[in-house]
Amino acid sequence: MEKLNVDCVKSGNPSLYCADTEDSFNVLSEEPKVKEEKEEPKPEDKFASFDIVKATQYGAFDRIQTLVDSGEVDVNERDTENISLLHWASINNRTEISKYFLGHGAKVDAVGGELRSTPLHWAVRQGHLQMVVLLMQHGADPDLKDGEGCSGLHLAAQFGHTAIVAYLIAKQCHANDPDANGKLVKKLLFSMTNLIFNALQE
Repeated sequence: MEKLNVDCVKSGNPSLYCADTEDSFNVLSEEPKVKEEKEEPKPEDKFASFDIVKATQYGAFDRIQTLVDSGEVDVNERDTENISLLHWASINNRTEISKYFLGHGAKVDAVGGELRSTPLHWAVRQGHLQMVVLLMQHGADPDLKDGEGCSGLHLAAQFGHTAIVAYLIAKQCHANDPDANGKLVKKLLFSMTNLIFNALQE
């Protein structure tokens, strides 16, 4: 076995052979410095400053419950653009929050926003089938028309949401109603079917 070279530590060149010398441990005599980590805020603290609209948009369910249960807000409250909380929950696909609002008396067919749309219109535009089903289970009228004269079925066809189109047709929505431009849903569906067929052929 090779003899350890004690001088290697003193010369500033510690090697594997010097690992057992007394000098080689001087570096470790100080306590290692640990970087202080800031404590992550708890999720409920992160949302504590959110108003009801922002809490709905971000899905901060505990914050929403706190605000509603304390009586600070009403579930039919509107924002500055005349948009209901159920609209915001619908467009962001917040099904549990929507159930909560509906269970606390939210108006399922509330009309709001520039397009004078219902929460169902907003859900259809985004392609949120689960939300559409939930709203209809709570009495949403899919045949109501928005400010542009479009029903839920018109919007589903225009935006190419085939699953929603199928669901609404199965629920006996009026497929023969024209939109504000006189277009029938059947024509929109025909155009949509052609687009899908052509895409599959490429």
